[in-house]
Amino acid sequence: MFRPQIQKTRVLFSLALLIMAMVYWAVNSYEQHETYGFDLKVKAVENMENAINSLREEFISQGINNGEDSFGFGSFLIGPQNSIIQTTHGSKDSKLSTLNPNFAAMITEMLIELELDSSSKVAVSYTGSYPGANIAVLSALEAMKIKASIISSCGSSEWGATYPEMTWMEMENYLNQEDYIFNKSNLGSIGGGFDLGIQLNQQGREVCETAIYSNNMELLHEKNPIENVKKRMQYYYQNSELGVADLFINVGGGIYIIGDSLKRNNLPVGIIYPGDINLDINQTVLEGFLDKDIPAININHIERLMEWYELPYPPNNKNKIKMGILFYSQKKYNLKIILTAFIIAAGTVLFVGIVSHHEIKKRMHSSEPESIL
Repeated sequence: MFRPQIQKTRVLFSLALLIMAMVYWAVNSYEQHETYGFDLKVKAVENMENAINSLREEFISQGINNGEDSFGFGSFLIGPQNSIIQTTHGSKDSKLSTLNPNFAAMITEMLIELELDSSSKVAVSYTGSYPGANIAVLSALEAMKIKASIISSCGSSEWGATYPEMTWMEMENYLNQEDYIFNKSNLGSIGGGFDLGIQLNQQGREVCETAIYSNNMELLHEKNPIENVKKRMQYYYQNSELGVADLFINVGGGIYIIGDSLKRNNLPVGIIYPGDINLDINQTVLEGFLDKDIPAININHIERLMEWYELPYPPNNKNKIKMGILFYSQKKYNLKIILTAFIIAAGTVLFVGIVSHHEIKKRMHSSEPESIL
């Protein structure tokens, strides 16, 4: 029995599947737009990539390792778990995660949120524990052309900058000498217990002191907590060209910077505004800035930060550089896709209808009148 195309079961079934697919495509469509500060964040990411790749060549040339990324981009920077300059325990996943170049975009996002620009001045404190996070901060400041006054600590927790022959001081100085960064530390401490490296043996302390002096830095050697904090604040305000700071950035867990383990665990991460926390009488450096109504950025508890900004933790090979919510915002429904889906669905139905019409017309003309009666 003659049946036109539009009445055939397989054709109707195919049309139904096509229309369902087009509806699903349209309903799940979205528009993607570059986020505010997109160019700055991309620049920060590129700065970080270039800095790490340059350090890779330096590591290879010095025979420290083969410069290969065994666990993710930049993982050659991760030093041994145990070392003569290793101060305490640490998370390998956290250290690897901060080597993600998108981490520099995250720092840039915070700086933009705080409305900083090239006229702003920043105070920074970091240790050797998170070389990736340190490079991310420097890369973000570089992208935004922000001047910083920096104090470094040499010691590192596990899986940080624990190569004695390439401490964080050497890494930072190398990047500065090669013009990857214009900001550099001028004051440094051993770090670790009492900021004097009490967990280290004599050889480890000597390595850190040598690294500080050989990289044209002044040694901060003060055990008393109040005096240590006082000297750091004096450096930021009196012994540098910083003047009045607009922001304080902390990376890691320096005891005189953010407090003991209990205080560190309770301290918020990311941006901390004045009034967000109750200030202690025996203030840390971070509290000292908050007390002066200066906001702070606390780069610690990396897993939380990665979750907030939808960055992979632990790191994986699926991470895409310059992609994600830091770079693009999504708006539900894409008009172009909806129109395209409608045209495809309607066009296909119309095409089958026209073909069926021609088949029916052809059949009617080719049939004898008697056969119809």
